[in-house]
Parts: sequence; C-alpha cells; structure tokens
Amino acid sequence: MANFKLVSANEKHVWSTKYTREYVRTLGLMPYMDTSATAIIRMDKSLSSQSGAVVHCPYFAKLSGGVTGSTQLMGNEENLKNYSTAVRASLRRNAVKIQESETYKTELDIANVARASLIDNSAEKLRDDVIIAGQSVVVSGGLDAESNPLEDTYVPFATASAAQKNAWLVANTDRVLFGTKRANSVSGVFSTSALTVDATQKMSAALINMAKAMAKKTAPFKVTPYRSDATAGREWYVLFVDSEGFRDLSVDPIIYAANKDARPNDVEKNPIFQSGDLIYNGVIIREIPELTTAGAIGASGATLGHALLCGQAAIAVAFAKMPEPRVQAFDYGMENNVGVVEIRGQAKMSAQGVQTGIVSIFHASALDA
Repeated sequence: MANFKLVSANEKHVWSTKYTREYVRTLGLMPYMDTSATAIIRMDKSLSSQSGAVVHCPYFAKLSGGVTGSTQLMGNEENLKNYSTAVRASLRRNAVKIQESETYKTELDIANVARASLIDNSAEKLRDDVIIAGQSVVVSGGLDAESNPLEDTYVPFATASAAQKNAWLVANTDRVLFGTKRANSVSGVFSTSALTVDATQKMSAALINMAKAMAKKTAPFKVTPYRSDATAGREWYVLFVDSEGFRDLSVDPIIYAANKDARPNDVEKNPIFQSGDLIYNGVIIREIPELTTAGAIGASGATLGHALLCGQAAIAVAFAKMPEPRVQAFDYGMENNVGVVEIRGQAKMSAQGVQTGIVSIFHASALDA
C-alpha cells in the first residue's frame, strides 16, 4: 500500500516578520566624545549652523616665563603661544534602493530594515574614521614667513612613508612607547624601534605605569589628564587598546588582583565576571576591537598592536551636518530609496608636529593560538 506524499509545491512556507541584522559595534569611543573643550574626542558642531568646510580647533600652550625681584617686567612679557588643528568636513552618503517589484513579495518592512542598517553604517564609519585619526602620523606644518606655526597635516598610519614615521617619532619621542622600554625608541628610526619589541613585550601593569608616567612628563605640549583631583593628587587617563592587548591586561596578575580585590565582588558589577572596562592606577582601560595593528613589524615578525593612552583634546571631530535620513521616490512611487547623508571630518590634535593628547603605545599583540 502506497503512503500519501505531499509534493514540495504544496508545502506551506511561512516567513517570520521579525528579522535579525548583522551585529555592528557602533562606537565604544562614544562616552568620551563631547562638545566640551576638555573631552578626549572633542566634537564641534559650529559648522551645522553656518557655511564653511573647515573647523579650526585652537590650542594654547602654557606660559613658562615671568620675572623675579627687581627685574623690569616691561619688555619681558611672554608670548602666549597658540596653535590650531584644522578639521576638514567631507560629504558622506549611503543609500539603499527599494523597488516595489521586490517588496510586494515579502511581509518584511524592507524600508525599516534599510533605515536601521544605514544608521548603523554611519556610526560604524564614524568609529573607524576616529580610530584612523587617532593612529595617524602627524606631519609638521612648519612655520610661515613671520615664524608663526602653520597647521599640521595627517597621514593614516597604514599609508605613511618611512620618512614621515621617522619625523613623527623624533617630534614625539616623549609620547611614543615601544614595548616595555623607553630606550627602545632612541634611534629615532621607526622601523628600528619597532624591531626592539618582541612577542614577550605584551600589555601589562608595568607597561601602563610607564605610559602614564610618560603622559605626565610630556613637554612641551603636556598631555592634559582626562580628569584630575588636585586635592587627592589623582590624574586619570583613558587607554584604548585592541582585543589582544585587553586580553593580556585582563590576565595580568597585578591588574586582575586589583579589580578582584578593590572593586565590588558582584557578578553584576565586577568586570572579571561581566567584561567591561578595567581600571588600574588612574587608567581606564577600554577594549576597542576595531583598533588596527601596526603589522608584523616587531622582532622575528611579531605583530604589534597600536594602543592610545589619551588625555583631553586627543582627537577633534567636526560636523557640518549631523547624520540625516533621506527618502526619495521615483517611477510613480514604484521605487522608494532610503539614504543617510552627513558632512563630517576628524583629525588628531597636534601642534608643530607633536600630538598634544595621546601617548602612542606599540605592544606585542599576538592572536590567540
């Protein structure tokens, strides 16, 4: 006796109207982005209300002169040195074309899917562009005919020439750390300095202490702490580090013990259980998985991470137009396109070739075996 068999064409197919989109880690940097002059990532929206393509972010150096005793002050006044970082805004757009000849085939609201995806894409682009700016190589603008400083320019680390990296290292020797020894950079040649870092020179409590000490002693153009408490003698910085560097810090015995013993022994609050920022010696350690490495340029081909220990005014972001959704209909409404438009730029803040808010750290960053 033959059993009944339903042909595939008669099978009922039901598609869920709930959908899942690919995860986008929008911006772990967002908590440190603000319009205040003291923010780590200084955001400027002044162009959004007026015409213009470039925002100039002023920077004033501290005074260091003065006279004592009976020395005449007249004629001994000090020049208040000032500098500027130029942030050029560019038009950035993306869109999805949606034709009714396709949307009628499904119960999914494709327009809403597209709109949410475009917003994620905009945030992802901002995150990546801020990272590129933070890791960029500063090219000194030099001086004009009257010996006034010109604005610096910036080259992405990945495309900077050997000569540009060398000049950047020489100008920033007191705020670029290779591995676990300050002496690793004494040659003034970037490639030679990188070769002093082997696979054992990973992120650690000792390395963080060294980088923080460098930040506190930078001169001229001192790296200003993210926040400070003069009464208690506390100065805080924020370290942005890749996943491999964060992994090494999370198992460093000193940092592990500090977070285990000094922070709430609570599954809901302690990062040992729940992940999240680590804190050690006045440094907030934040994992940014999208930070790019410097490549396999260390000793014996070791891959070096490129972490950023930041104080105030490390990076500037300028908006001439905040992200704005757009909808456009064609062909009697048979085609409805969804887009997002923004006008934005970003740059590392610097003066005379010196990055004013960042200590760059090149550390061993091996992938998990």
